[in-house]
Amino acid sequence: MMDNVARNLRILWRAESIIADIRVRQMMTRSSLRGVAALLGVFAFLMGNLSLFFALEQAWGPIWAAALIGLANLLLAVVLLVIAQRSKPGREMELALEVRNTALQALETDAQAIQQQLAEFRDEVRGVREAVVGFVRHPLDSVLPSLLVPLAGAVLKGMKKPE
Repeated sequence: MMDNVARNLRILWRAESIIADIRVRQMMTRSSLRGVAALLGVFAFLMGNLSLFFALEQAWGPIWAAALIGLANLLLAVVLLVIAQRSKPGREMELALEVRNTALQALETDAQAIQQQLAEFRDEVRGVREAVVGFVRHPLDSVLPSLLVPLAGAVLKGMKKPE
């Protein structure tokens, strides 16, 4: 019984560590993509905006050129953030969650079995206690039933006529 509990605890520990590792990797991937999106936004703002501004300023004027450049940069940053948000952990996470849930169910079953054994042990201890208390209070009542049959046999043999 205790071997099962230990085995299930080891399985649960492994599943939890795999889940934590997958979540950390997912968070790192999302953070990296967000960082790249931010870096690209800054780089695009500094370099691309300047060159585009000079190219568009002649045709559209300084105000409309700056507005178009800002809108293009914002659109690129939003696209990268959406891509980062939609990254999924994959099949590994599903498998790790399934193993964890199975281990938890097995531990729950083992805990219920242990609880049942403890309840049976408690009832046995209570029975022994009641027997001891009964013997201490009324020693002849406890011993008499076990002595009655041999005593009756001896009395019957003694009552027989010797032949």
